Amino acid sequence: MHSRYPETIRLLIDSYPKLTPELQKAARFMVDHPEEVGLNSMRGVAREAGVKPATITRLAKTLGFSDYESLREPFRQRLRAASPDFARKLQRVQHLGQSGEKALFDDLRTQEIANINGSLSDANYAVMDAAAQTIHDSRRVYVLGMRGAHAPAFLFHYAYQLFQDKSQLVDAAAGIFADQLRGIGAGDCLLVISFPPYTRLTIDAVEYAADAGADIVAVTDSIASPAANAAAHTIVTRNQSPSFYHSFTGALAVTQALVTMLVTKAGGDAVKIAEDAEKQLSRISAYW
Repeated sequence: MHSRYPETIRLLIDSYPKLTPELQKAARFMVDHPEEVGLNSMRGVAREAGVKPATITRLAKTLGFSDYESLREPFRQRLRAASPDFARKLQRVQHLGQSGEKALFDDLRTQEIANINGSLSDANYAVMDAAAQTIHDSRRVYVLGMRGAHAPAFLFHYAYQLFQDKSQLVDAAAGIFADQLRGIGAGDCLLVISFPPYTRLTIDAVEYAADAGADIVAVTDSIASPAANAAAHTIVTRNQSPSFYHSFTGALAVTQALVTMLVTKAGGDAVKIAEDAEKQLSRISAYW
C-alpha cells in the first residue's frame, strides 16, 4: 500500500489525532525514531516505545497495512538508502551545546551508561555465552571491524592473542583484505563488529565467510542488521548517543566480556601462552 517512507510518515502524522492514546504513543515513537523501526522487530519497537506488541499490530492495521512488516518496509528502505548524515548531526550537537554544555554532558553520561547496561544485560548473557563457546571451539578466529568498529575489534584481537594463538585481525592495510580471508572455512569463526552506516566491505566479508562455511558471531545494533543475516550468534548492542557519531561503548563492553568468558573456557593452555607472552614482552622491554 504505502510503500514510500515520506508517505508513511505523513500518514502517521495525519492519522495521529484520530488514534487512541496507546496508538498515539506508538505512532509518535515511529515518527521520532525511524532508524529503530527500520532495524528492530515488532517486539523490539514495542519495548522501546513502551507499548505492548499488540499495539504495534493494531497501529499497522489501523493505518491500512496488512501487518507490521508491511509498515516497517518503508523504514527499512530508508535505511538502505541513507547516508551517514554526520554534518547534520554535528550541527545539532553544536546547537544543543549552546543551550548548555553541562546538560549535554549529563545526557551523554546517561546514554553511555544505558548503552553498557543494555549491552551487558541479563537477556544478552545466553547468546554471549553461546558465542564465546563457538569462538572457543573454532580452529581459527577471524576478527573484523572497519572504520569506527575497528577499535573494539582490535581490543578483542589484542587481548585474545595474549592467551590464545589462533586469532587473526582482518583489516584493509596494504590492500590485502581479501587475502586475509582466503583460507576461512568450516571450523573457523568470524567475529564481526558492525553498526550503521554499515561498511560495504564488512558485509561482503560476512557473506563470503558464511558461504565458506564459517560460523559468524555478529556484534551489531539489531537482528535485522545485514551483519547478522548469516550469523550463528547475534549480540545486539546498544549504540545510541546524543553526539553526532554513534557510540561504541556498548561494543567495547561486549568484547571485553567475551574475552573474559573465553579465559574461563580456555584452561591451562591459556596460562602457558600468557606466560610465554609475558616473557617475550619483558625481553623486548615492551613496558616502561
